[in-house]
Amino acid sequence: MKRISVFALLTLLYACSIFASAEKEPLPEKAETSPKQQLQTTRQIQTVQQPQTAQLSEKKAAYIPLDIPYSEHKLIDKYRKEFMSDFGRKWLAGVMQNAAVYRPHIRRTLAEYGLPQCLEFLPVIESSYNVYAVSKSGATGLWQFMENSIAGLLQKNEWLDERKDPWLSTKAAVKKLKTNYEYFSNWELALAAYNMGLGGMNRIVQKAGKKDFWYAADKGLLRSETKHYVPKFLAIADLVTNAEYYGLEIPPYNPDAAIAFSEYILPRQINLEVLAEDTGIEYEIYKFLNPALRYPITPPSAFYRLRIPVNCEEAVRNAVSNQEKNAFTHTYTVKQGDTLWGISQKYGISVETLCTINKRKSDSILSIGTVLFVPILK
Repeated sequence: MKRISVFALLTLLYACSIFASAEKEPLPEKAETSPKQQLQTTRQIQTVQQPQTAQLSEKKAAYIPLDIPYSEHKLIDKYRKEFMSDFGRKWLAGVMQNAAVYRPHIRRTLAEYGLPQCLEFLPVIESSYNVYAVSKSGATGLWQFMENSIAGLLQKNEWLDERKDPWLSTKAAVKKLKTNYEYFSNWELALAAYNMGLGGMNRIVQKAGKKDFWYAADKGLLRSETKHYVPKFLAIADLVTNAEYYGLEIPPYNPDAAIAFSEYILPRQINLEVLAEDTGIEYEIYKFLNPALRYPITPPSAFYRLRIPVNCEEAVRNAVSNQEKNAFTHTYTVKQGDTLWGISQKYGISVETLCTINKRKSDSILSIGTVLFVPILK
């Protein structure tokens, strides 16, 4: 089969359609008063002051208020000026160029959950829209999830780190933002809670005695990172939303920049490098579409949803059916004193994975001479 180059296929991937399964996911139950409805009510009684830095001009484009209510503050103006410097302009333009392929999906997910569209700019300060970004503290991915904050939202094990998946992590981030807002009914506090955690932010509110982010910031109740996190986001959201008004050269939103792909449900574990060779689609394409995978092999279970280029289902199906089973495992013969836990520690895998591959229960007793399959991680 003629090999498809990375560049040619990536060009095809940047099409207007989006992840097919996202359309099939049921909408979450609506709260009695949704964030969007509360937002509309709030905006009727609260008017955001127009930024003091804006220069009047007869030909200047109309100013577009953000779709979340917020109060102007000197820190917002500080960051607005920083990002309007020569360096800031270039940096922001580059980040938004990186964002182009992800923005349609993020907007769609925000709309699905009834949240403000300007939240699409949160990854600017989280990761610069880099799915492989890792902070000094270990926060990972587009939305910078810590490992201790993904329970019930994303998976991380020896095979996967879904924090690096821009599609899955976007849904997780939006769910977390919605939870924060429904708790505080205030977007400044909800955003701060995304940075420092809902429990931590609630303790600050209790200490302050009022639901007022700026009061807590001015009184020194917040750690420095969180104090600057919210105004930095608001400044960037304002600048990108009003790029023409401020005279910034920011790549405009392009709904056709979304990445088009389809899903193939794998009947068993496979090697993606072998799949690339057999289909003529370069491995980098599969890696790009499945960034959560930590190795070139898929998890040792059936029904894993692998993202593949559109219109390649038949080629993938044929290649998978021809791939040898257990081609990426070796065997281990049980010796006296061996346990599942001990063997899993020796090979750097979990007991769950070892049991899944060998169709055993975690409490099963090993007999001397039993042959186990152990995955080759590379």
